[in-house]
Amino acid sequence: MAQDTAFSSLFFKVLMQMLQWLENPGVEEGPLRAQLKAFAVQYSSRHRISDVRGGFLHLTEALTFRRDPDLVSSTVHAIIATLKSGEKCNVEPELVSKVLQGLIETQSPYLEELLTVLFSATVETTTRFPAMKPIAVVSSLLLQDKEETPVKKELESCSAEAACLGPSSGLLNDWLEMLDPEVISSCPDLQQKLLFSWNKAGSQVPSFRPYLLALLTHQSSWTTLHQCIKLLLCRNREQRFDPTASLDFLWACIHIPRIWQGRDQRTPQKRREEFVLHLKASELISMVELILAEAETRYQNTEEASCTLIQSRLPLLLSCSHGDLESIKKVTEYLTGCIQQWGSSSVGKCCQDLLLQIYLQLPELLVPMPEMLLTSEGARDSSTCKLDALVHRFINLLADTSDSKSSESRVWDANMACRKLAVAHPILLLRHLPMIAALLHGRVHLNFQEFRQQNHLTFFIHVLGILELLQPQVFQSEHQAALWDCLLSFIRLLLNYRKSSRHLAAFISKFVQFIHKYITCNAQAAVSFLQKHSDPLHDLSSDNSDLAMLKSLLAGMSLPSKSGSLDRGSDEEKEDEAAAGSLPLVSVSLFTPLTPADMAPYMKRLSRGQTVEDILEVLTDIDEMSRRRPEILFFFATNLQKLMSSSEESCRNLAFSLALRSIQNNPSIAADFLPTFMYCLGSRDFEVVQTALRNLPEYTLLCQEHAAVLLHRAFLVGMYGQIDTSSQISEALKVLHMEAMI
Repeated sequence: MAQDTAFSSLFFKVLMQMLQWLENPGVEEGPLRAQLKAFAVQYSSRHRISDVRGGFLHLTEALTFRRDPDLVSSTVHAIIATLKSGEKCNVEPELVSKVLQGLIETQSPYLEELLTVLFSATVETTTRFPAMKPIAVVSSLLLQDKEETPVKKELESCSAEAACLGPSSGLLNDWLEMLDPEVISSCPDLQQKLLFSWNKAGSQVPSFRPYLLALLTHQSSWTTLHQCIKLLLCRNREQRFDPTASLDFLWACIHIPRIWQGRDQRTPQKRREEFVLHLKASELISMVELILAEAETRYQNTEEASCTLIQSRLPLLLSCSHGDLESIKKVTEYLTGCIQQWGSSSVGKCCQDLLLQIYLQLPELLVPMPEMLLTSEGARDSSTCKLDALVHRFINLLADTSDSKSSESRVWDANMACRKLAVAHPILLLRHLPMIAALLHGRVHLNFQEFRQQNHLTFFIHVLGILELLQPQVFQSEHQAALWDCLLSFIRLLLNYRKSSRHLAAFISKFVQFIHKYITCNAQAAVSFLQKHSDPLHDLSSDNSDLAMLKSLLAGMSLPSKSGSLDRGSDEEKEDEAAAGSLPLVSVSLFTPLTPADMAPYMKRLSRGQTVEDILEVLTDIDEMSRRRPEILFFFATNLQKLMSSSEESCRNLAFSLALRSIQNNPSIAADFLPTFMYCLGSRDFEVVQTALRNLPEYTLLCQEHAAVLLHRAFLVGMYGQIDTSSQISEALKVLHMEAMI
């Protein structure tokens, strides 16, 4: 009876439950099921729905208990007819959302028709139910799909997103684009979740998100884009956004075609990069947080994937920093604090990787080098560095064996440049340690006279001096293979030319000191190496009775003599490494460092010297001693700085020579002499200025972090002092850029 609504509704529910029971696969098809189905269809088609809300309730029951296409379609048609008749849509948003979600899951062909009628009828009711706004409904459907996706695990043939939405995904995207071309301006909070929300549990990202992000970047106004950028990079934001989606959006903002429209497409030879996003330091730190969050999710899989991801995001970060030194410092300070806070965890490791990548691309902006990187690993296997080509050229020039005057000058400058790098940027030089080791090969087959005349010995001495400055980083495990290769070349040198050891005394002394330092810093690796190659060392020691330091080292290490040490198989090497820890390591100090008391007599003679002859005599003695042990010049730094501005030419020249020798030995002290050098350039004594200018190119190379200040001062001296300084400035620039070495 149509008039008895309560009975009809109850009877309809009973029918639906009975149909659900009869759908059991164990029950055969019979007349009862067909009759019940006919009753249900007849009820849905003939019973006019006077109340839209009641129709939605019936449709919910139909979708919940019995997903029969005929029953669902008849109910949908009844709702559509009621809405078209002018009935108000007094339905709660939750009920509408539940019905639409059910139609999506059943892939109903009437979804679009219902949406069209529903949106037309809800224009007047949005004030009562704001969530019934068409854009809110569509966004909610897409957002629900994204949230429900993890529940539906990976299917065999299709993604979880496709399984949930199916063909309706494209329909909802089209509706969203039609209702809000800017994608994010109508319901900002809801649409922000749709575009950028992040589930850290690792749920699958919906496939429609990249399309919506593309719509956002291509169809939104500049105001909307700026608002999105500020939202993503705001430090006080309440919700966390998907880092991948956020970073992809920021990258797309830099490459929006509208920015570059109408510009010359030809790339000039000397093109300056244009910085589209000028971000503040706080916004850069927010971007760093996004990069770290993205890398951390990949770190759970493999550390290598995390590092690769950081490298791919680095150009975006550098472009947004637009070379601002203060902003870069704020970022490095933030990363340093994170490393101290998180230590060796996955977050701390990602922070260290990012800081290392920034340093490799902007070494000139991070002087001095962050201490956190001194113990970092992975620099050797990282992406290309900005200075790789220059360092490569330095090393090639250092290995040059030409005997011309210009070649000697190039080798000298290259050696000074490498020594400066070893002190200021050891990581940049250690990346090329395998190349240095390879260049040492193929030289010791010559007789000793040819070996010296062709400057091979000079190259070996320079390399050993550079390795000394790279301590202790050179002893890290990641550099072990290249370091052993270098040490093996040194041993072959000593073995092949042991009959000429008197000419190699200084080299042997430095080599033994280096090995002793190796033992101190990494005993297991050092002992393992010495054990493998003990035979050549024993042979060298037995052939030369005057090599007391080498004998003491071998005796202190208690190294057994072994045969075939230079050509070992991998199995024997593994056995040696296992046995290295059991060797009796005797801590013996072969070299006593100099103390101020040792240099006190010379310092007294300098301070008490009344005449030029007395001072010159002491400086000459110091000169002779420093040729063998240049480290003694450290004790006379103050005296040398005073004498560098002396009016006596001989004293002044010798003081400059000794000061530069001290800096060459340890380039890290170059900045200590900067005030004195600047004073000499501005001196009223013409001769003092000339002496400083003569030494300007070499000192600029050794103190290149302050090269701009030095050259600017020299330029001013030339302008206001009526002195031609162009040649010295030009030479300094050539040395800095190594143009004189081409």
